[in-house]
Amino acid sequence: MELDVSLHPGQVSIYNSKARFKVVAAGRRFGKSHFAAAMLGLAALQNTHKGYKLTPENKVYYVAPTADQARRVMWPKLRTLLGYQKQGGFIKRENVNDGWIELISGRQIFIKGADNPDSLRGEGYSYVVLDEYADMKEMVWEEIIEPALMDVEGDALFIGTPKGKNHFYKLFMGAIDKPTPPNWDPVEMGMDSPWDEWEAFHFKSVDNPLLARNELKRVLAGRGGSRDHIRQELEASFVSGSGKHLKPEWFEIVKDKKLPQGNVVVTVDLAGYAKSDGKHKPRSDETVIAVTWVGPEGWYVLNIEHGHWDVREVALRIVRTCSQHPGCTLGIEQGALKNAVLPYLEDEMRRLNRFITPHDLKHGNQKKLDRIVWALQGRAQRGMVKLVEGPWNQWFLDQCSDLGDPLSHDDGPDAVAYVDQLASTVWADMDDFEDLWEPQDLVSGY
Repeated sequence: MELDVSLHPGQVSIYNSKARFKVVAAGRRFGKSHFAAAMLGLAALQNTHKGYKLTPENKVYYVAPTADQARRVMWPKLRTLLGYQKQGGFIKRENVNDGWIELISGRQIFIKGADNPDSLRGEGYSYVVLDEYADMKEMVWEEIIEPALMDVEGDALFIGTPKGKNHFYKLFMGAIDKPTPPNWDPVEMGMDSPWDEWEAFHFKSVDNPLLARNELKRVLAGRGGSRDHIRQELEASFVSGSGKHLKPEWFEIVKDKKLPQGNVVVTVDLAGYAKSDGKHKPRSDETVIAVTWVGPEGWYVLNIEHGHWDVREVALRIVRTCSQHPGCTLGIEQGALKNAVLPYLEDEMRRLNRFITPHDLKHGNQKKLDRIVWALQGRAQRGMVKLVEGPWNQWFLDQCSDLGDPLSHDDGPDAVAYVDQLASTVWADMDDFEDLWEPQDLVSGY
């Protein structure tokens, strides 16, 4: 039995993936529902899976946040895509009240809502689609669906548009970073990480070639200043967008600005010294090196470097940054991580013949959030923290917008907030005072 389905390139890339669990973050009108219907139909027409013989007891499930939503979204698509047996299609019979479609293969597709989790219990699944998983309870997957897939090592597709940084975001990032639990034994389990069976996909609305470009431009133009909404709904970005503590619009982005030499502060927020092995990316915070000019008109953040680097590379990047800004003040977050980098920092200073004494950056017994808000909020509101245009701008603004979200990183704002401990604003040049003093007595000199 063959099902003839038309897919655009983005959908084909998901279909071709060999991953058991696929997490797809996609913008509106990407074609998520059409792809989900195609995968449900293909799964229900199969008689074997990974060496297991599939029977009617191995169900195929489509789960949406509510039963009503599931019926409205998926029922028409399955009917159109699969067709009825009498017209040469694949649907043998259906039961709208109980929410299932039986195909000529003898297997059924169930259309259910996550608003009644108990209705999902007691079944064995071979394939499941969780549509708009961000709007479901996390336990629907962890406590009900994942265990039900174990009988035949079933597959799952998570597909939806982001709704901030929640459990959908955790799955998406887990599929990308592939972290390893502390007690995980790769030899015993036969894989480096439990996330090796997962793969994440990201698509914007514009990635659907069938979407009218003029219509997309019209929608974008009509959004006005609602940039966060555009990024979430059409660009499928995981932004909380609350701006509860720091609003992105407070930070003006300026072109490369010529500023007087000096008054530059380099602040370093250290993280664990772990580099990616090419397959698994560290999930720890990033090390951040922020370069900020401080003057009477406020702060200009000139550049921010961020990444997962080993201790030697961190030291080299710090010295190179300071070499690019002669006369700068260097501050490094105190603690064990600073103690670890200092010997390497001294080696790089001797090697490059560039010496600078790092100052301690202290927490001051403050919570990180309080310290960041205290240093940046007032200044930013008054337009006194500007960003020089660079590739790091959006990364920094996203972290400002998400500040306070427990699933978000705050390394960028933290590094810039440290400037407050080292800033020494020069309010006027000494040349301004040269003509203000005149000797009263030429003999005594005063």
